[in-house]
Amino acid sequence: MSLSKKTVHELVSDSSFPLFLLLVGAFFLTVFFRISASVVLPLEGVRLGMSASLIGFISSVHFYAYAFLQPVSGVLHDRYGPVRVVTFGLLLTAASCLLLTLVRTPFTLGAWRLLSGFGVAPMYSAVLVFQAFAFPPERYCFYAAINLGLSSLGAIVSVAPLGFAIDTFGMTATFVLLAAVPLLMSFFLMTKASKDPIRLSSAGKADGGLLSILPGILKAVLFVFKTPRLRALQTLWAVSSASLLTFQGLWGVSWFAAAFDASPASARFWSSLVSVGMMMGPILTSGVVVTPASLPAAMKKVSTANALSWFFLLAAAWWSPAVWVGGVGALFVGMTSGMRGVFSLAAITAISPAGKRGSVFGAMNMTAVLSAVVFQWGTGFIIDHFPGAVPGTFTAEGYFAGFLAVACAMAASLLALKPLGSEPLHPEQGME
Repeated sequence: MSLSKKTVHELVSDSSFPLFLLLVGAFFLTVFFRISASVVLPLEGVRLGMSASLIGFISSVHFYAYAFLQPVSGVLHDRYGPVRVVTFGLLLTAASCLLLTLVRTPFTLGAWRLLSGFGVAPMYSAVLVFQAFAFPPERYCFYAAINLGLSSLGAIVSVAPLGFAIDTFGMTATFVLLAAVPLLMSFFLMTKASKDPIRLSSAGKADGGLLSILPGILKAVLFVFKTPRLRALQTLWAVSSASLLTFQGLWGVSWFAAAFDASPASARFWSSLVSVGMMMGPILTSGVVVTPASLPAAMKKVSTANALSWFFLLAAAWWSPAVWVGGVGALFVGMTSGMRGVFSLAAITAISPAGKRGSVFGAMNMTAVLSAVVFQWGTGFIIDHFPGAVPGTFTAEGYFAGFLAVACAMAASLLALKPLGSEPLHPEQGME
């Protein structure tokens, strides 16, 4: 179903829309700094002669920090409102940028990834909680498309443009400028904190100290894993997100450079089409009016297409000598991942109890991010067995082997579609 101009005007004229866009901007920074490792770490890896396992570990430190704070930030959003929580996260993000202005060693690179993981941790669930609270559920796809579409620009900007900036101005100057962006955004959010609708409502009232959030975290985690349909969505979300982050956030540029004998600039451009696809996928779903009855079938279609896209990318990298064919494969992976993301979030919103969605999103995103740690470390372990001629580089065969394991995991995750079933989705009970 397409959207008329009148309908779009009504949706963007909502009084909560400007604040929603600011939170989407914060999530843009999350994606940017998450993916920036795919440019920064390979450059520093060659300079410092680091192994693939060490590069993968340093990258994954970001996700350890990010995952640790997911259930915490979800509960904090429910209690204090996402605007205040995100403002503090932006200040930490700015501080993390300044670490790359120092002497860069494996330790300082790891510290950068750790602090940036803590800083950007609240952003994703902040947008999801705000979106679910402030806008009508039948238009979830419209607002989710804006969220995922605009935030995916962060992944595009963090590859080829970031690489160009580093090549032109150097690492230090680039990250000094980058530190200013979250600082400015935190200032704007501070001025909007009093308008946070979640904070103003009874859903956003704090009813205890920080330690009192721990029972809520435990309840959310147990609720996800004891609810069959949420557990199925968790599996699909975790494996797809981890696969995407392993390519987009770590090995994509290096794989394309090795597989297609491409220059760094060419490898950055064509591999970054995965991020263009992440924008296109949500846009294609923006006119869909979701219902509890239609979501199970939609999830089955997009999850199957998402798994198949990885095998297409593998075939392109192995058999085609043209880097643009790999770019098409990356575009397909991104597009199907973006569509899966929209319908997954709509399904989770439909199943989660009202007033507890931040906690549920946080608990589920924690598992998804920890899966990314496993995937990044695991692919690094495989790739390490295929060293290149220059220390810190690896062969095309190594990357193929690593991502063959990723594609097989994607195929296996489709088994989770069975417990998801085909019955209409409805809020589950059990988090009282």
